[in-house]
Amino acid sequence: MRCPNCGREAPPGGFCGYCGARLPRSAGQEVAPREVRRSHAYAANPGEHVFAPAIVSTLFPHLPPHRLNLARWLIAGGVALALGIAAGRYAPIALVLSAALLPVLYLIYFYDVEVYEDEPVTVLAGTFIAGAILGAALILAFYRTLVANRPLSIHANGPSVSYLLINALALPLLGLALSLAGPLALYLIPRLRARFDDILDGMVFGVASGLGFAAAQSVVYSWQIITGPLQRGGSAFDWALPAVRVALLTPIIYACAAGMVCGALWLARDPRVRQRPRSLLTSPGGALLIAAVGVLAPALLTDLFPGTVTSFLWNLLAAGALLLAARVSLHLGLLEKGAEEGDASARMVVCHTCGRLTPDLAFCSHCGVALRAGSKRAARRAARAAEGGPQ
Repeated sequence: MRCPNCGREAPPGGFCGYCGARLPRSAGQEVAPREVRRSHAYAANPGEHVFAPAIVSTLFPHLPPHRLNLARWLIAGGVALALGIAAGRYAPIALVLSAALLPVLYLIYFYDVEVYEDEPVTVLAGTFIAGAILGAALILAFYRTLVANRPLSIHANGPSVSYLLINALALPLLGLALSLAGPLALYLIPRLRARFDDILDGMVFGVASGLGFAAAQSVVYSWQIITGPLQRGGSAFDWALPAVRVALLTPIIYACAAGMVCGALWLARDPRVRQRPRSLLTSPGGALLIAAVGVLAPALLTDLFPGTVTSFLWNLLAAGALLLAARVSLHLGLLEKGAEEGDASARMVVCHTCGRLTPDLAFCSHCGVALRAGSKRAARRAARAAEGGPQ
């Protein structure tokens, strides 16, 4: 059947294997324009809408469907545990646990889906470890200005101009630049550039670096609290909101910002994708602009309108906006890359999402998932099963 979106002869199924568009069920049947443009079903997980604010399928795009719920429960359980400890006013434990939650889960994800293939040390050093070291170094460099001298920088009329320039402008932009440094250095290694040249590679490496950066930044910035008395005074509410911000909001902000920019850069330099005008979210300049606004806004608004609740609200809004931006950017990037795939091959593969045989193209002909979003380990296992080999 000819695809109404890309015009190519698509293999039988419900979706075009080349561009991922929904195919008519029968000749002559019309398909809704939004389904042809694939503006509804998320490319990495067609069971979810593109605009669903789903943390797991956005930051962990290679996870197979049966692992998505497990990851969601682990995140929810970790946040609930941190909240419970914070409610008891055991601030040091709550902050350390919160800072480690998403980074630890992401390291497990790295291993489980074998994103790095056989380059674990190089990839982890170039992404997560580099982000953590640079994040700690940045806060240490400005620690006295931000923490020790903060009361002197905040007066009755609000924060001083110099404090705003450092805390709400320079630090967020420097933080974004440093969270991009590790993945970009990794991409400059010729032997790795040839192997990790997909938009998903850029997205995953950027997210890893952003998570490492956010974790180290939170720990160093809260060092006085972490090394202080085990149990603190004040209400449980005053400690609960910062714990959630450290566990989810700050990591999501930097992970999505760095992941979106790296994904756009990887897509722009992919030799198999034609250099053509792209959407704002998948162009490097547009992604960088959105990421910069996303990290600047909560810092500036928190300084101008301080308070525990208002600070949480600004970070929540920024995290939600960047999460959706990164998700749509990845979705559009997968569609753009899929549209440039070559001719159909006689080779059949097992889809990691629906488990059915489908041509080895960009998208599964049956469920519409982007086949490159599957776990490398699961792909090898499925290939052995299809060939009748040992599991």
